[in-house]
Amino acid sequence: MEQQGIMVFEKGLDEFLSDLKLRLTRSESVHVTSQSMPQCLQSLKVIDESQRECYLRLVVIGCSDSMLLARLSWLDDSGKDHVCCYLNGQFEAVRRKANGLWVREKLTPEEVCLQKWGALRSPI
Repeated sequence: MEQQGIMVFEKGLDEFLSDLKLRLTRSESVHVTSQSMPQCLQSLKVIDESQRECYLRLVVIGCSDSMLLARLSWLDDSGKDHVCCYLNGQFEAVRRKANGLWVREKLTPEEVCLQKWGALRSPI
């Protein structure tokens, strides 16, 4: 992927993360701020009502002429990474099939992210 393609991705990333941040603050009683972290293109620090901190991280893991691939994951308060989904250049959740092709998931990245957040906060 050329430099212009990466710039378009970064522009879309700002909109994607703004929407995700808005959904998090609307659906949960949390405080969300941007946070700089090594090796992350973007990350958000999320503090819940019990003052527990988690980080939502977006890392670009692959970039070719035809595709850009990123990983969206939660880093919990004990340092464990919980993958929400993989994203293509259009910010669609994708998964890799057995034949090696990447296909779009049924759920949106926002839905997957909120589901994973709920599971992380569950006492079980």
